Amino acid sequence: MHRFVLATTLALGAAAAACENQGSHDSGSDGASGGIVLTGDDSTGGIDVPGPGVIGKLDLPPSDGGRPDDPAAAGCAKADFLFVIDNSGSMADEQANLIASFPGFIATITQTIAAQDYHIMAVPTDDGQTAGLSTKCNDSGCACMPAPICCTKTCELFGKDCNGYACDALPISACDQVYGRGNIYNAVGQRCNLADGRRYMKADQPDLAGTFECVANIGTHGSGAEKPVLATLEAVSEPLNGPGGCDEGFLRDDAILIVIIITDEEDDNAIEGEGTPGLPKEWHDQLIAAKHGDADAVVVLGLVGDGNLDGGLCPAGGGPNMDGTGAEASPRLQEFVDLFENGVIGSVCATDYTPFFTEAVGVIDFACDVFEPVG
Repeated sequence: MHRFVLATTLALGAAAAACENQGSHDSGSDGASGGIVLTGDDSTGGIDVPGPGVIGKLDLPPSDGGRPDDPAAAGCAKADFLFVIDNSGSMADEQANLIASFPGFIATITQTIAAQDYHIMAVPTDDGQTAGLSTKCNDSGCACMPAPICCTKTCELFGKDCNGYACDALPISACDQVYGRGNIYNAVGQRCNLADGRRYMKADQPDLAGTFECVANIGTHGSGAEKPVLATLEAVSEPLNGPGGCDEGFLRDDAILIVIIITDEEDDNAIEGEGTPGLPKEWHDQLIAAKHGDADAVVVLGLVGDGNLDGGLCPAGGGPNMDGTGAEASPRLQEFVDLFENGVIGSVCATDYTPFFTEAVGVIDFACDVFEPVG
């Protein structure tokens, strides 16, 4: 078993301790954190820090380079990327930040790791059934968000064509009303051009960056009772991935799974009906079970609220707001990410996610090198 450890976030006055712990590699279990925290300021007394939102340069174990002709990397020929994106009202700036960071992220991935056969899927943090409603009508019809489920209520209220469809022929299926569904609409209800009618992209998707921009621009009319972990677990579940499932074929046994969660609120189930049922350890175990118990097959990246962490970029005690500078502290999500041997925590309040993704590629590369596909 391998484990990445960055035992503390680096903060002013803690530079010496950070120098000792930074990037250590531990093959045992000594109570240290399993994940890597990449948050905070860049004033660390001479320590090499790559940029705002990233604390500590990752000093990973030597990699074999992840090249396809390297036998040690042969197990990682495929990668499945699952982006779990908060679609509540305060997430417009964060979604734009993610979209801006994606081209550089995927370019670095394809240049660094062996896997060149990948799937990419974006899912919202709700089930579409408790979403908000934004509707504008004129003499010829109505346009509404979030599509397509908004048309049910819009047709009921106004009785006009909705988003270009007659009310008796709405393109609404059961797959538009479940957690973990791959998103196929942008924020203004336009259908994204995913190839072959899938709810995820493959590496040969025409205009990959443009298509990702469409599905990641997931909108801000989703439920305010976000359940990012539930959406994650459902997205990799057998019912959704098996024959006839909404996300059929997305999750592959012979691919490494990279989960990226972006949210400015905690996944808290203290209030009935809100948050993912269970505890972070239960969530962790369920996600690992989806990969047949292989912890090496899963990487989890969490861009979450970090106001409770030393050096966090989000204001302490703050909450989500409309300009992307605030987020609710997320100790449960942090614990969830931290439980994974290949887990990385970053700040959702960072003004640029590129440094986070750049550093996280090193973790993905390492996981890719040691991954051994089933069978």
